[in-house]
Amino acid sequence: MTFVLSLICAPDTAELTPALLERVNHGLNAAGARARPLVWLDPERAAEIAFDGDDIAVLEELRRRLVDVPVDANVLRAEGRRKKLLLSDMDATAIIGETLDELSTYTPHKAEIDNLTRQSVNGLMSFTETLVARMALMRGLSEDALAKTWSTVQPTPGMAVAIATMRAHGAYTALVSGGFTYFTSRVRDLIGFHCDIANDLEIVDGKLTGRVPPPIVDPAGKVAALQRLTKERGVALPGTLAIGDGSNDIPMLQQAGLGIAFCGKPKVKQAIPVWLDHAGPTGLLYLQGYKRSEFAGED
Repeated sequence: MTFVLSLICAPDTAELTPALLERVNHGLNAAGARARPLVWLDPERAAEIAFDGDDIAVLEELRRRLVDVPVDANVLRAEGRRKKLLLSDMDATAIIGETLDELSTYTPHKAEIDNLTRQSVNGLMSFTETLVARMALMRGLSEDALAKTWSTVQPTPGMAVAIATMRAHGAYTALVSGGFTYFTSRVRDLIGFHCDIANDLEIVDGKLTGRVPPPIVDPAGKVAALQRLTKERGVALPGTLAIGDGSNDIPMLQQAGLGIAFCGKPKVKQAIPVWLDHAGPTGLLYLQGYKRSEFAGED
């Protein structure tokens, strides 16, 4: 079977220099790979090398050799890399930061809420348990706090280009979050996703009730969203891509044809072999073999 070694630099902070590529070639040789010529996707920033050999041995060898440089090294099957359905997490993936942590600023319980978020994304407590607990601590919060929180939301640099490019090449894109539709609907429009799937906020007389109406979009709910969209769009699972950072994303990432740990928490990176730690969201395009000249939505 033929595989592809993908090499993607951090934007504006590193280059795939001749010296670095020499290290890569030594690593491929050490892992016993039969490599083909390098193909540039973005000169000096993103490249790929097709090879035959042991994919796991190559990945381990290259990550060991490149641990000191801001370069994402990944190994993927050469066949079927371009996907027709993309699902993305919202918090700390499509956008910078966590919306509930920002919202907690307007409560007297910020430290407790932020701690529950950390427990959840690192897989130390169940997602549903922590979500219910966090929202209970926000009971009575004014609806105005939602608008104030929204005003601070910033898209992750490169995400709009990634989504625009996927759409331009015929893919369907969905924002799937364990957060709330108040935010996901706005992020959907801001970044350009086709649709958003998230939880509802219960608001009575302009204040949060602290309850989360079922069904809750938990890890199983994200998998259900993936399965439903594959049927609706007529896309088989191998033709899907999912990206996320937290432990509640793991089942969705494992089910997708290509699951990407985006600046993933340790538990996520243990479960998911494809990582984007440095490259930003446009890395998901390079992983699929897109060249920079094929990107859409850039100024």
